[in-house]
Amino acid sequence: MDQNSRVIRGIEAKKSRNVASQDDRVRCLTLNFLSYKMLIPNASVAEVTEPGNIQPLLGAPEWFGGMLKWREQDIPVVIFEKVMNINASKPQKYRRVLILNTPNNKGCSPFIALGCQSIPSLNLIDEVRVAPGDKNNESVTYIKLDGEDYLIPKISFLEDIVSEVMAE
Repeated sequence: MDQNSRVIRGIEAKKSRNVASQDDRVRCLTLNFLSYKMLIPNASVAEVTEPGNIQPLLGAPEWFGGMLKWREQDIPVVIFEKVMNINASKPQKYRRVLILNTPNNKGCSPFIALGCQSIPSLNLIDEVRVAPGDKNNESVTYIKLDGEDYLIPKISFLEDIVSEVMAE
């Protein structure tokens, strides 16, 4: 079961409870991109930081933004818009970078960075606000939050594609 399925199943499991409390909510970051909105469970985020200096990696795919120096480590940067085949901004135009924990720690890095065009906002999401989305694919899970379409990136998928590039 991937991480997104656990988050959605956790929210859906809480629907059966009669009393909603703060403990029944999932803490998530919401992000606005030019053509979509993203939701990331707070437990997946190690830190939100400034973009800093991202060094390109020669010969890497277009979606690979380069390497970001963070806490004395080189962290691979994923241009998520390019993974989704959406027209992407350049990494230096990002306002913040999310450092994400990788779920499987495949050896390339225990973290992956995602650039954000907006400043993420923290939200407590409860079950009455969430409905399943219309589609899913190997890289994202789609949901409706307050009637609006959001996507949740599958961090394990991002880890897999980054590991392939780093192994070359």
